[in-house]
This record gives sequence, C-alpha cells and structure tokens, in this order.
Amino acid sequence: KLNPGGTGKDRAARNMILDAERRAELPPPLSSSRKEDAVSNSDKDNVSTSREFIKNAAAPPPSSNPNNPTKQSTSSSSSFADIPSNIHAAILTALHTTQTHGILIEGTSGSTGISLASLATSRGHATIVVLPDDQSSAKSDYLRRLGVGVIVVQNCSISHPGHYVNVAKRVWEWITVERRYDGYYWEEIVCKKNKNKSAGAGASAAGSIVNNGCATTNTDGIITSNGCAADDGSPPPKLLQAAFMNQFENIANVQSHYTTTGPEIYTQLNGKVDAFVMSAGTGGTLVGVGGYLKERWYNNEQEQHNNKQQSNNNQQRQCNHAPPRIVLVDPPGSSLYNKIKYGVAYAAQQSERKLRRHRYDTLAEGIGLDRITANFGLGCESIVWNGSDEYGGGGEGKSQSGEGGGGRKAVFGDKIASMLDSRNKGNGKEDQLSSSTNNSSSKHNNPNIYSNNHRQPPPYYSSKIIDDAISITDQQAVYMAHYLLRHEGLFVGSSTAMNLVGALKVAAQLSDSAREGCETGKKTTGGARNVVTVVCDGGQRHTGRFWNQDFIVKEWGLVWPDGDCKNENIDGDNSGGVGGDNNYDILKVLGIDVN
Repeated sequence: KLNPGGTGKDRAARNMILDAERRAELPPPLSSSRKEDAVSNSDKDNVSTSREFIKNAAAPPPSSNPNNPTKQSTSSSSSFADIPSNIHAAILTALHTTQTHGILIEGTSGSTGISLASLATSRGHATIVVLPDDQSSAKSDYLRRLGVGVIVVQNCSISHPGHYVNVAKRVWEWITVERRYDGYYWEEIVCKKNKNKSAGAGASAAGSIVNNGCATTNTDGIITSNGCAADDGSPPPKLLQAAFMNQFENIANVQSHYTTTGPEIYTQLNGKVDAFVMSAGTGGTLVGVGGYLKERWYNNEQEQHNNKQQSNNNQQRQCNHAPPRIVLVDPPGSSLYNKIKYGVAYAAQQSERKLRRHRYDTLAEGIGLDRITANFGLGCESIVWNGSDEYGGGGEGKSQSGEGGGGRKAVFGDKIASMLDSRNKGNGKEDQLSSSTNNSSSKHNNPNIYSNNHRQPPPYYSSKIIDDAISITDQQAVYMAHYLLRHEGLFVGSSTAMNLVGALKVAAQLSDSAREGCETGKKTTGGARNVVTVVCDGGQRHTGRFWNQDFIVKEWGLVWPDGDCKNENIDGDNSGGVGGDNNYDILKVLGIDVN
C-alpha cells in the first residue's frame, strides 16, 4: 500500500475524496491512462459528466441589454475586486491545474493538505490549501511543489473570520456558491486549451462535446463550436466543482480509521490491546481506532456471555483483560484535555487576561484544538456497545462478518454510516445510537469491572470511547524526539514525539497485574501490556521550527538537548541530556515514575 503523503492523514484524505466523488461534489476522476482536460477527455464517464454540466448551464435567450448583470467576462476584474490578491493567485493556480473541473479546498495545518494534494493529483483534481502561519515553511514549500494553490493566514481563533478553516470555506463559496470564477475558467482556460489542442477538428455527433473551440448549446441540445466569449449576455457554463473537505467536521475522516487503522491494530496484536494513546488534530484517528477497538472488545464479551458451555466460557474469560483504554495526548494551549478530564473545553491560555488575538501556544503542529469538532465529539458520547434483544439492552448495530468479525455487531460503525448517510440525503435523520450518560449507572462506565474477576458481563454496557487524557509539554516532546533520533534512528515530528511521551506515561500507569494465560488457564508472570500509538509524522517537515536549535532556544526558551549527554538544566546534574550515552534514562527526563 502506498503512502504518498507520508503520514496517517493519507487514509482520511482518501476516504474524504472518495466520499466527495460519491456525492458528486467532485467530478469523477480521470482514468489512469489518459490525464487530459475533462472537456476533451474521451473517457465515457468524464465526457458525459462534462456534457451534463454544460447542458444544465445552457445559455438563456440572447439579451438586448448590454449591461446584463448575469454576464461574466474576464475583461474586467470587478468579480475579484474584493478578493485578496494572495487568495486570488491561489485560486488561479488551481484553475490552471485541474484536469477534471474539480477542486479540493481545505483549511489544514499542512499534513492533511499534503495528503489531499498527493491523492487529488493522481485523480486529476486541483487543490487549494489554507495554512496558519505557525506551521513549518517546509510544508508550504512542499505543497507548492505539488502544484497546490497555497494561502497562508495569521493564526487566530476559530471564531475569527480570518481563521484558516473559515477562509477555506469562504474560498469554496466564491467558487461554488457565488460562481465568481466561472467566466475566467471558461474563457481563459477551457476554451483556449481546447483551441490549442484540437484546432481544425471536425464537429462531433449530436449531443457530444466538440474539440475545436468552445462549446455552447443550441435549442436542439447539440453542443457546437461557435466561439468563446459570446456577446449575448449569457453566463458561462458551470463547469467548476469545488468541494470543501472540512476534515474537522467530516465524519468520513473518523470512518477511514474505523475501517482501516483500527482493524490492522486489532489483527496484528490478536485483539490484545491494553491502551491506544494518540493526540488529536481532528480526532479522526483517536476516535476511529478507539471506537473500533472498544466495539470489538465488547462484542467479544457479549459472545462469551452467550456461550452456553461453561467450561469454555471460563477458559475464554481468563484471556480477556479489561477494555482497551483510549487516552488523548494533548499539547499546551489545547482545551481538549480539560474536556475529557472535567467536561469543559477550556485551557488557561483562553482566559481573558491571557488570551491573544493570534495565539501560538505550542511547538506541536497539527494537534490540539480550542473547540470540539464532530469527529472528536463522537469520542465524548456514551455508546451502548453490547446491548441485545435477548437481554433488553437495545439491540443496536447490524451484524458484521468482516475481518475477524464472526457476525459481530458494528454499533459504532453503523453510527458513522448512519451519520454519513443522513448528511448525503440531507434528511436530518436523528441519530439514536448514542446513550446519555445519565441513563447509565456508574458501574457500567467502570473500565476495570472485569480486570481480575470473572463476573458475567451486564447485558447493558455503555461507555465513552475516550477514557482519559494526558497533557504533554513542549520540552518533553523535544527530549523524546532527540532521544529517538540518537537511540532508535527515528527522525520524528512534534506530533509523534508527543504521542510517544503519552504512550510511555500510560504504560507506566497501567497495573502490573499478571495477564492471564490463554493456553493453560493459569496466570502468567510479568504482566506485559500492549500500549499502541502512531508514529504519524517525520521530522523532515519540521526542520524550520521543531528541529531548529535557534528557534527552540531563542524563540521558545526551551532546552536543546546536547550531543554529549551533559545538560545541567535537568535535576541539577549532568545526566539529563540526550545523546549517545547508553545509560541515558528517558523516563527520568520525562518525569515518569515507574516505581
């Protein structure tokens, strides 16, 4: 499997693009063998689709009013007068790049934009990415080399119209809702490109697209060539299709990890996952993987409960440890930690005394938020996992026979599918798969209820996906990243460094009680635990900030770990630096007590 964007965001990007194409927000992709402009592409689907676009935008009867307000012409820049020049330039880049009339638009800290652009290019679509200015310049440079229209804006609160997500949505509105660029695209790109490609070609059959000039539709519905910029006041055809990916609120994001990353982890560890630890940008990976792992665990519990062979049931229950703990890793300035810990999305940096219009609270890029997104919000809801009609637990979830499923109920998977289906149909269907925590007794939400005893599981069992949260400092992330480079040869970015610090903290917190043996039915010694996290970004895109010594020391006032293992800033001695010393204790540096 290819990973063109180099991060886990490729999975979410792919699923969001496919979802947009299914919903016709984007045109069909080009065939892999012929990547030409969709107007002149011989691929059947693309030709018929383009034909429908033009027919649907057939010119109205000629107007005698020379000042017809519906006319769009590239001879005047009035349509773009209120659009900032840097945004206008990025849009023009996308218009000249697209081969399908399709444009992806996204506000992102960079990694998702790179994944979207890499995959969109292979399908013939163009991409416009809006970035906050607190990201490494390596990301914007990479995007420009991919042919992306890049817009960099000042970092600010989501409530500000200048926030990168809000700017991305506004760009989408200019292209798709207000149709500001239809005239330019038709006259300056499509028509000229077709004239250059197919000058002198003969007329096509009735109802098809002609390749020797620009196309308009006559009263018989036949598309013919009779010039580009008609003077009859008619609007240009609405060829452009732009899709706002909206990764933070797009449930196709969390679905991608529920259907891919979660099953992979479960299979590779034979279902024995004690904890999944992950930071959250959109929350897609944390919630998608966490939802899958918990769903599988509770399904296994229900299956064992229904097993009528008591001896086999006892044997199997000895192999089943507590539900996997899903733990959020959160950087400074993010409000998600307090949301999980105390139910309130708030961070000290948001206080009235400290709040700045343009916030730069952490070195970490792409993780941490000051709001609850749709993807992350799913992890905060209480879900009935293993209810069944037999026990009066509700019976939600269709039977799934997928990878290792064996007829399992996909309660969370169905919840995601229902939300996507409801959005696609636009019917406002009410989601009935979540359960209020007020309807569950406290024992139902205790993750340790089955740790060491073998009680029969309650027929009604509910819990949230995200169990706990850990706050990580920038300095801890710096130490972790340097340690990995020196000792493991891994050159990681800030998000990965924070993930690994969190994983070490969770591993230290887990009980050292023995895991029960599945083969002999006897307890084994040692109590080994499987704690999973994701190495989600490489250091190559972080050389301007996270891996820049001047930036770390002078701009942020942090300690840059030296190469000879001497650092007097830790515990008052010289043992704390990260370097080549084989006796270097990363746990001590991170403040993790395993005693």
